[in-house]
This record gives sequence, structure tokens and C-alpha cells, in this order.
Amino acid sequence: MGNACSGQVAEGAAEVGLPYGPQYAKNVLFLCNHNSCRSQMADGWLRQLRGRASVGVASAGIVGGTAVKEGAITVMKEAGMDISGFTSDAMADFNPEDFDVVISCCGCGDKLNGDKEVWKRRPVFQDWNLDDPPAIDPGDLSAYRRVRDESRVKVKDLLEQLAAPTASLPYGKQYSKNVMFLCNHNSCRSQMADGWLRQLRGRASVGVASAGIVGGTAVKDGAVTVMKEASVDISGFTSDAMADFNPEDFDVVISCCGCGDKLNGDKEVWKRRPVFQDWNLDDPPAIDPGDLSAYRRVRDESRVKVKDLLEQLAAPTASLPYGKQYSKNVMFLCNHNS
Repeated sequence: MGNACSGQVAEGAAEVGLPYGPQYAKNVLFLCNHNSCRSQMADGWLRQLRGRASVGVASAGIVGGTAVKEGAITVMKEAGMDISGFTSDAMADFNPEDFDVVISCCGCGDKLNGDKEVWKRRPVFQDWNLDDPPAIDPGDLSAYRRVRDESRVKVKDLLEQLAAPTASLPYGKQYSKNVMFLCNHNSCRSQMADGWLRQLRGRASVGVASAGIVGGTAVKDGAVTVMKEASVDISGFTSDAMADFNPEDFDVVISCCGCGDKLNGDKEVWKRRPVFQDWNLDDPPAIDPGDLSAYRRVRDESRVKVKDLLEQLAAPTASLPYGKQYSKNVMFLCNHNS
């Protein structure tokens, strides 16, 4: 968490004896397994980058606290941020009600189950899925430096989200409609659709998120590349698990991968939202010959579908092409709706 109770802080500003609390407009908790590296770097970056923004911050370990990694201290010091005095603390020592935003830095949202589920139910929860430098660094601190820099970008983006008066999340009650794009691992098709909706919605009050039915992995480089060719930057998008979202937050659910049959049992609720569509887009990583042609084709198909969806949502009496606004409704079926 850091040197929260240092004499300098306590004496200089009694109202901010902790680096988080009711004296801040928003409070952020960064989590990783042991509060030894990724969450510590994110904590340090937020303190440096927040400027005058009223954003409090702490960090903790889901499993427990150990010690701050020397590699993390070294590379953060290179960037002008001293985290050598930070402490390594356990999530169990904090109260979830004290935080508006909870970030799992390690892709460990699936560890926040049972009595820990409350941490994922804060107003904002994100799973950044940053690599673990101590596990992969070859000995030259290159992995630490890469994750340090990735963390900086994500913290900067988070602060920009929190600064937006009506859009602390890319979806939520501030929007008239909210869309969730799903695919297996939230690595390609759902990411491209998410990016397109953000670009194409203009002033339309449509929120958006994307997630993996199976879970989050990482955004495919091919998807990032071809979307950038179309002037849509998804390089900062996170790959998240559907389990980390609440279906009640979304009016529209789109399965990009033809995987509606995976939404059964306790997942059936996702298909019971007011609008559910299964787009059945091809999977570029599985079929691309190596020249990104499959990525580009699916990118373009996704754009057309997102544009059509936005037009449906914009129609005042026909947000769906079927429904109570019609005297009769017809459903056409075939095997794959292709």
C-alpha cells in the first residue's frame, strides 16, 4: 500500500493521513496475488500521475502481502518514482466499501469468488491481466520495464476515465443503452466490435464492453494491427472474463463467435437480456494464412454489423427489428443463420 502513515503526511495534512479515504472523490485499490510487483507499480504510477485529481489509492495482495520486489523498486526509480518505502499488504486488511474502483492487475479476477466476490461488485472492477515480471524476467529487468510502462498507460487511461464527469466506465447507467460483445477469450472478434462501436457511436448514448465467455487472455496482435490500419486504437484494451461482469448492466448482448450454445446453465441469463444476437463471425487467429487477410475481412464485417446495430438502437420505435411495436413478428431459422 505504501508509507500511508508516515509522519510527514500525518503532520503536513491531517485530513490525508491515509492515501485513500473519504477525503477523496474516488478511491482505487490495485490488487495482485502478493502485492509485491504489479499492484505496487500501479499504485506508484497513480500517485505520480493523478496531479490535483481527488483520487485516493492503495494496493494489496489477494493471497496476502509479502515484500515489494527489488526489480519493481529499481525500474520505478528509473522512471522517477520511489516505491522503496511502500509496504506489502493483504487484501483482507482492507474494507471493500472504502473503494469505488478495484483493479486486478494480474488477471486474477477468478480468485475473487465466494466471500471475496464483494470486491468485484464495487462500482468499477477491471482485470488488467498484466504479465508477472518476477516469473518471466530473463535477468536484465526487461520484463519489469515492459510491465512498468504498460502499467503507466493503463493508469493514465483509468485517471482519464475517472475524470470524465459522465463516463467513469465505458458502460453504465449514464448511457441509454449498454452493449456487451462476447467471444470465447475476448482476444479478437469481440475486441474489434468493441472498438468499432466506440468509434461509430458518435453522440449516441450507447455504452459498451467486451468479455470472454471462457475467460480473458490477451488482445491478439493481429487484431490490434488491422484495427489501427482503420484508425481505431485497441492496443490499450484489456482482455476480460464474462464472469467479471453483471448481465443486468447490459441491454444488448452480442455473441460474436456463434457461441450462443455456450451460454447455458448459469450463463443462460446473458441470452435473456432484452436483445441477444449471435453474429457467428469467423475466428481470424484460427484461419488467417499469415498475411492478416482474415483479420481484415472480419474487421470489415464487424464494422458493418456494429453500424447496423447502432442504427437499430437509434430507431425510436424499433430498437429491435421485431417486438411489441409490430402487430406480427416473424422468425426465420436455418442451421447457422449464415
